[in-house]
Amino acid sequence: MFGLKRVCFLCHLFVLIVKDVMSWVVPPKKKSIGDDVILITGGGRGIGKKLVLEFATHQPKHIIIWGRTEECLAATVSEVRKMNINCSYMICDVSSREEIYSMAKEVEAKFGNVTLLVNNAGVVFPNSVLESSPQQTEQTIRTNVLAHFWTIRAFLPPMLEQKRGHIVNMSSMLGWAGLNGASDYCSSKFAACGLSEALYDELTRDGDSGVTVTAVYPYHVDNSMFAGVATRFPSLFPSIKEDYVALKIVEAVLTNRNKVLLPKLMYAVAFFYSIAPVAAVTSIMKLLGVNKAMEQYHDHHRKLHGHS
Repeated sequence: MFGLKRVCFLCHLFVLIVKDVMSWVVPPKKKSIGDDVILITGGGRGIGKKLVLEFATHQPKHIIIWGRTEECLAATVSEVRKMNINCSYMICDVSSREEIYSMAKEVEAKFGNVTLLVNNAGVVFPNSVLESSPQQTEQTIRTNVLAHFWTIRAFLPPMLEQKRGHIVNMSSMLGWAGLNGASDYCSSKFAACGLSEALYDELTRDGDSGVTVTAVYPYHVDNSMFAGVATRFPSLFPSIKEDYVALKIVEAVLTNRNKVLLPKLMYAVAFFYSIAPVAAVTSIMKLLGVNKAMEQYHDHHRKLHGHS
């Protein structure tokens, strides 16, 4: 009996692996989000704005964006409304648990239950463990990971009741590997990775809960958030564009993928990182200049803001 169970388990595992591999060759059918109420944090600029615009092309019921800068939020909403899509914004600092819970109640009262939550908002400070101020460390952790906990706790219960929902958590390839000069950021993204995997396990423990979790791990994105970051051989691992990231995230949502590394080359990088000796990985990062990438980021922003 035990042998039969083992065979059945291995067969099931084999089917799951083949199914996932085949999804790369033959893309699975895309679901409709026409009845979804989408909430995107940090939706006024950067990847968040691109996500808003990309989701809008699939004609959801309503898109709500949260952020701290009203001018950016209003501009994004204006663009979406020109596409004849319902879109609204709210001023919300996601580093504040109280503000998240307050705004979540307002969202429910005005627009109904959120069925697609995208935890996108994030901050980065280019400092080492000893150089980072307590305020910077706390701000990074509150924004990049604790905010995920509070939004999930606010919006997940109705999803479970309806047996329908989707949660997207933005992590980073720096949630797979640490980097000199980005200790706060890396720590927060490792935490976001752990949260996504634990949440997935919780939601699938007793079968299909109807709620999907998608964790996203982009490589260096070419935008203002990481302006100045550079490696020794950029042609080997070129930075990726915000439009590409947004497109792939939306595709992952529409096909219910649980984990997305961008670009696809990062799957090989992550595999190598997981099996290679630490000393070997360190040597390669030094060769590529990755270990000094944040130093150039720091110098860029110091010049940008006129610091000597």
